[in-house]
Amino acid sequence: MLQQVSAPDHVIALSLDGKLTGEDIRAYQSIFERKLQQRPQVGVYVDLTALSDMSANALVEGAKADMELFSHTSQLNRCALVSDKEWPQTIVSFAQQLFPVLDIRIFPSSRSEEALIWAADTSAAPVRKGAAIRFLPTTKDNVLAFEVDGVMSSEEMPGVIRKLEDFFAGQSKVRLLNRMKHFGGFDPSILMQSGLFSMKLSAMEKVERYAIVGAPGWMRKVIDTMNPFFPDIDMQTFPADREDDAWAWLEAEPVK
Repeated sequence: MLQQVSAPDHVIALSLDGKLTGEDIRAYQSIFERKLQQRPQVGVYVDLTALSDMSANALVEGAKADMELFSHTSQLNRCALVSDKEWPQTIVSFAQQLFPVLDIRIFPSSRSEEALIWAADTSAAPVRKGAAIRFLPTTKDNVLAFEVDGVMSSEEMPGVIRKLEDFFAGQSKVRLLNRMKHFGGFDPSILMQSGLFSMKLSAMEKVERYAIVGAPGWMRKVIDTMNPFFPDIDMQTFPADREDDAWAWLEAEPVK
């Protein structure tokens, strides 16, 4: 069951009790959409303390709601989750690595009042920085290299997608080098941008080698896990101090 909690008008405050259903998720979406239309910045407070289960329909509807949420991250200020269980912390830890533009925190039930006050605080709105993706010239026409330094924003992605689409269109087989100087995550609203998924499909069809240099440990584990699902792409990770080996594996060099 989903219930609204008394909170400042710019905060979506909910309490989940018992088994969550698809109807509850649709009610949440209605509240969320109405609040975004009324306020330029919105905080979120969700008390998960009494949540015991989710129906299959709730899982499907929840996934749809999350995708809709991703398209409005510029309006989200803070998200406070209240729970004494371990699984929310696992999910939040992963989300913080991928989506640092979302300020999400877990509070124990004993600090629920503090959680609501924190979610309502609009004094620390997220700061947007410059472009995180920079393309690097190479000595081979079929080798594209780029550097990631910072948080990938939705504003820069249309240009990045156009660059990649033009590159894929001019080649039958390609090789990629991704230099992870500092991966700060990405704005989840990127997932909602048109052209992204068609570009990914083109990449899977044409990429024969993909070198990732300087990926953090958790990302290397994800890549190693996903590798068997893409047998046509030879994907390898290299430590930052072995970038020369990555270029040699791609049979190309950076233009200096």
